[in-house]
Amino acid sequence: MSTPQLASKVYECADIDEFTELAYQKGWTDGLPVLPPTEKKVTAMLDYIKRDPNESLGVMAPGEGVATIEKIAINAVMAGCLPEYLPVVITAVEAMLDPVFELMRVQCTTGGPGPLLIVSGPVVRKLDFNFGEGAFTGTGHRANSTIGRAVRLVLWNIGLGRPGQMSHATMGHPGRYAYLVAERPPEEANPWEPIHVTNGLKLDDSAVSMYPSGAHIQFNMGAGANTIDNNLFVCKEVLTNLGQFQAAMQKLLVINPQAASVLHAAGYDKTRFRDELLARSVRPVRDLKRTGGQSTTATWHWTKIVDVNDDDAMVPSMIDAHHLQIMVAGGWAPPISQCCCINSMHGEMVTRKINWSWD
Repeated sequence: MSTPQLASKVYECADIDEFTELAYQKGWTDGLPVLPPTEKKVTAMLDYIKRDPNESLGVMAPGEGVATIEKIAINAVMAGCLPEYLPVVITAVEAMLDPVFELMRVQCTTGGPGPLLIVSGPVVRKLDFNFGEGAFTGTGHRANSTIGRAVRLVLWNIGLGRPGQMSHATMGHPGRYAYLVAERPPEEANPWEPIHVTNGLKLDDSAVSMYPSGAHIQFNMGAGANTIDNNLFVCKEVLTNLGQFQAAMQKLLVINPQAASVLHAAGYDKTRFRDELLARSVRPVRDLKRTGGQSTTATWHWTKIVDVNDDDAMVPSMIDAHHLQIMVAGGWAPPISQCCCINSMHGEMVTRKINWSWD
């Protein structure tokens, strides 16, 4: 394949210091320093992916920037990605451009969700993602941090989702700098079906799931230190938190491997665990009335799914099985067994296969 011809404007900088100041001046960064996207680095990205740099994946809300392969590669270089990371970033962009994800609302809403990138399948080990201790934090694993950062820069520079301009996040989300979690592979003490398989792909597929995350809550399930019934009770209490319950929105539970193993040994595969929580996770109308929430734009706003005049009617926290997603990640926990519950805000999770060969 011939060397790709780049279409983007070229800037001349004497050194890294001059580029750093230029990046801040031009607004190419959301506050953290970025690396210079030199022609050499960007071309290496494009050589690896072997796709037309002018190919467009679509128009990215709210700024209506065209997400071309070249523009995505430039942002990946600025984030510090290696060329082999680019297919993951491209797949994440494809997922966010699916109408189901509702990118316009995710980028602009006052709630300020942070798009979470979930990586699963053989790619996790192939690219050395961290799936253990500190799964959501900086652990020195380049793939986790730079791919998460690249997605943020794409949203910033192509989508122009910038607070105070076209983004109106009241508080914002700390995950908007870089927000990525990798699922533990089956051979690494994950007894449950991988999340991409739950969402229709094959076990040996590598996948990206983009999830429009609102609140990120770490909680103590108590697996290994309490009865299974009490473990389920605690999960139900977290899933029905009144402050996050004006609508039957999608939820994501990230279960640590110790808790998954305890539940699995007690006869709970992921499906049984999910279905039990779905049945338990309800609250009465009288509780929902206390929220004062009158913004009924959500598809499954509680006022649309029950009789609002019946204070005893039970409102579901999730409308169906698809709206309670479960994955295994993180380190081995003590008996208090920390897990995470992540609530969606607008849209739903979208899963896409990463289409490239390992050869």
